[in-house]
Amino acid sequence: MLITIKLISIFLFSTLVSVFFSVPITSISYLYWLSSINIPINFKVIIDSLIHDWIYFSPVLFIIYSIGFFIAFLSSKVVLLLFSWEKRIVYGIAGACAVAAILYLSVALLFETQVIAGNRYALGWIFHIIFGFFGGYIFASFLKKI
Repeated sequence: MLITIKLISIFLFSTLVSVFFSVPITSISYLYWLSSINIPINFKVIIDSLIHDWIYFSPVLFIIYSIGFFIAFLSSKVVLLLFSWEKRIVYGIAGACAVAAILYLSVALLFETQVIAGNRYALGWIFHIIFGFFGGYIFASFLKKI
């Protein structure tokens, strides 16, 4: 029972870390677009945009990432039962693949609509995937401790 609670806590924490770092990608994407059409961006606008996205976008992204991470981490457990690879790398790659699949499917299933603004630019897409890797890596790192 205690191990299950710890496992769920680790899962939620690793998902939260990925979401926390992924949300500003959307803010930066919108701010970049606004600056490209000559709308002035100051420090207050940047902070307000980040806070707004963390409050209103994080819960939705958290749910989406949780579903992707759940599938990816279960798949990783199966892979690790078959092969003796480094857990942190396997879970990290699984997290990155989960986020890549989420980004791809969010466009493909919604009639080519970019609902995750950070996905509109290649650099944003790459950073989303990197933060997905970090989520998986963190999950495996804490998993070793229980």
